[in-house]
Amino acid sequence: MPERSFRPVLTHCTALYRAVVRPCLLFSSAAFVVSALSPARAAPVPVPQPSPSAPSAKAASPAKPKPDPLLETSKALRAAKTAPEARALERRAETLRQKGLSASTRLLLENADSSLKAHDYRKAEAALDNALVLQPDKAFIRRGRARVRYAAGDFEGAISDLGVALQKDPDDPLSWQLLSQVEEERHDMKAALAAARQVLVVDPLASNGAKRVKTLQAAVDGRPI
Repeated sequence: MPERSFRPVLTHCTALYRAVVRPCLLFSSAAFVVSALSPARAAPVPVPQPSPSAPSAKAASPAKPKPDPLLETSKALRAAKTAPEARALERRAETLRQKGLSASTRLLLENADSSLKAHDYRKAEAALDNALVLQPDKAFIRRGRARVRYAAGDFEGAISDLGVALQKDPDDPLSWQLLSQVEEERHDMKAALAAARQVLVVDPLASNGAKRVKTLQAAVDGRPI
């Protein structure tokens, strides 16, 4: 089966950037003249000024950017030594992905989850559509909508969402796992295998990750599993 090129569909989202202005105190040196007056003579006595080459104030060193907790956790997950350590890092990464959700977004996600459990895929997708309008920067919401579309049989829609999600968050093992499942359902075993291998790149100790790669490899080669 020919390998299908993977071109994620980009959405036109407006990103909000906040300009952070740091207060800057400018220390300027003024020349003060002290007049020493005496009955005989009165002459201004200048106070020595600093040389032009000397800095008037200590230059402030630029602040180092704070490390991204999700990026650091993803790096740690790639280097995990034991399965329990990997599971703990997976949970932490998922918690970080969901950080900063508004109350309205959380309510929409809860509604989507309830609708998905009730197999009301249209209502679940509508709730996630609204959640993405509120917070389009949250890649895991697209992953959630891809799961709903996959459950509803909309494989192309699921792949489209996962393409955008993985562009924003390429270290998300759950998105790669879901992509592998969707591609397998579409009978594109090479694409399913490629996504399953990527799971092991970002999460080498993923549950059943190595076994799935072996199974898909056998299917691609036409060997019995």
